[in-house]
Amino acid sequence: WISIDPHLLLFTLLPLLLAGDAMTIDTSVAKRVAYQCLYLAGPGVLINALVVAGFLAWYLSWSFYLSLTLASILCATDPVAVVALLKELGASPVITVQIQGESLLNDGTAIVLFLLAYRVQSGESFDFTDIVMFLVKTAMMAWALGMFIGYFFLVWIRAAGSKTEHNSGMIQISLTLCCAYWSFILAEGIFHISGVLATVSSSLVLAHHMWPHIVSVESMHTVWHTFESLG
Repeated sequence: WISIDPHLLLFTLLPLLLAGDAMTIDTSVAKRVAYQCLYLAGPGVLINALVVAGFLAWYLSWSFYLSLTLASILCATDPVAVVALLKELGASPVITVQIQGESLLNDGTAIVLFLLAYRVQSGESFDFTDIVMFLVKTAMMAWALGMFIGYFFLVWIRAAGSKTEHNSGMIQISLTLCCAYWSFILAEGIFHISGVLATVSSSLVLAHHMWPHIVSVESMHTVWHTFESLG
């Protein structure tokens, strides 16, 4: 475990966790609270990270960018237990989707902020234009790539939606799994942009469009709940 490549854990577990959560989100409710989720996961995470970084710089006498590097790791919440409890108690879907949507998007914000702070701490220099271009490349291009991959696999899932074929359900489940890993690996490993945002984007495309074409909805939910538990 000491010599294990840390990217192995990210590339193995993170696509499963992100896609499993995003594909089960209620997109009709998500549309109504989209701006609130974006506000909490964007400016909310940024403000939280700056406050934590300021405290760490004051308390530990670290440089600001070193403090911001650690703060970007600490500021992204992952309320898995809270979301599960809200669903179990039958809480308002609006509150549940707000928390669930924010937790999906804040990982992307935190990773972009971490990379930016880490590179500045390592000696690279950025002006305002460089920061904007870095955000556009890392975040917006990742979101666009994820949507493209999502629609690509959606066409494939629709084509495999024949209820007369006994293996259609297995093929569709395999395609959703491939969609999650393709999104993350292409974005993070090949294009070096945010794999988190790409995976969330592709999974939301599937969540919004694929369910009427799924042969066995129960099997899809069961398999993805199993993946999430293993992750």
